[in-house]
Amino acid sequence: MVKHGAVAAGKTPVLSCYFPLGDPLVPVELIDVYAGEGVDVIEIGLASPDPYLDGPAVRQSMARADRSRARRDLDLLLARLSRHRLRPAALLMTYADEDHPGLVDEDFWNGLDSLLVVALEADPLRQTLEATAGLAGLERSAFVALPIGKDAVEAARRAEFYVMLQAAAGVTGPRAAVDPGNAERIAGLRRAGVAAPILPGFGISSGEQARAMVELGGSGVVVGSEALRAALSGPTRLAGLLGDLRRGLDG
Repeated sequence: MVKHGAVAAGKTPVLSCYFPLGDPLVPVELIDVYAGEGVDVIEIGLASPDPYLDGPAVRQSMARADRSRARRDLDLLLARLSRHRLRPAALLMTYADEDHPGLVDEDFWNGLDSLLVVALEADPLRQTLEATAGLAGLERSAFVALPIGKDAVEAARRAEFYVMLQAAAGVTGPRAAVDPGNAERIAGLRRAGVAAPILPGFGISSGEQARAMVELGGSGVVVGSEALRAALSGPTRLAGLLGDLRRGLDG
């Protein structure tokens, strides 16, 4: 399991890839492909009623999921993960909303390693979710949106697991090239005292782009929409994408 300390020591670039919780078109057995292709962190996406920063692929996936089954679906996913000797870490990516299951079910957090909440600046629900998950033993991750605000920087300073940096303006989805401006964004977060690994996300869809992000100063990458598209296409395409990302990161 990849934890903050191991990554900060520079042992390996971190590969974090999205898995849609409860999407009936993405069977839980595909978790085996993630683990087998060297993914370090499974970014488990919880369906949200308003995924405002996500593009069509993720929005449609979330619409297919039944959030009333979230805990059962999470149990199945984590049980599948536990079969692997080198188990990827389990991070829950969630939007802040008033009907979040973690606000009413203290057992909802069982088995997870980290929480990353996407929310507007200074959203009190984000802070409540982070505090609740922290009491359950989860390490805090932070999302830094563009443009980078003071609240996001402060949240990044408190991150224990990793910081996800929005690497491109707009919603999630592949981009033709990485934005070289991420080098200054990453350096600026370091100057501001951010110690946790910084993983750019949004738009990364190949090993070449993943390597470019590391060369810009990233500690690894988060791959969301492209991982989802590959998973929807089946295990062969998914394995090809994840393998390419892993090789790109490892140089």
